[in-house]
Amino acid sequence: MNKLEKLGLKYGTDKIGKHNYLPVYYEMFNPIRNDVKKVLEIGVAEGAGLRMFRDFFPNAIIFGAENDRNRIFLDPPIQVFYCDQSKEKDIIVLLNKIDPNHDYRWNAELDIDIVIDDGSHKPNDQVFTFKQIFPMMKKGSIYIIEDVAKDSVAEEIRKHYECDTLRVGKRYDDQLVVLKK
Repeated sequence: MNKLEKLGLKYGTDKIGKHNYLPVYYEMFNPIRNDVKKVLEIGVAEGAGLRMFRDFFPNAIIFGAENDRNRIFLDPPIQVFYCDQSKEKDIIVLLNKIDPNHDYRWNAELDIDIVIDDGSHKPNDQVFTFKQIFPMMKKGSIYIIEDVAKDSVAEEIRKHYECDTLRVGKRYDDQLVVLKK
């Protein structure tokens, strides 16, 4: 069992057990774990994934976006902000909090290394959120959509970008869409 899987079990994230994402994440993230400075997870539930990432990425600030105001919390270096991922205004406000130096008018690069969408799981929200965030992300960053139940999500993204689709289990939604900028 790798370090990320051990942390996932420690904090009780569904990224191990219910879903089997952590072996994939470990392979992807371990070589860059000391270089990652900002991670955003959309959809935080009780914060297990955020705590796991906090312990795995020693030099990172971990941000969460959550549409349930009862799940908003601050536990440095973890910061969770309110955001309804289906609303452009909420996404812009969120990104301004994470990267206050970013200027949307000039298409400047967004200073986030990893984004993981574990939010509503609705295909329309997954594609909408991706279209709002990924084009602004800096070179070398990673964007992952978890719990993809419909092939239409990857099909829509492939109209504009290359992406990998990874099936990691037997559940209908055990699919990741992964993009590297």
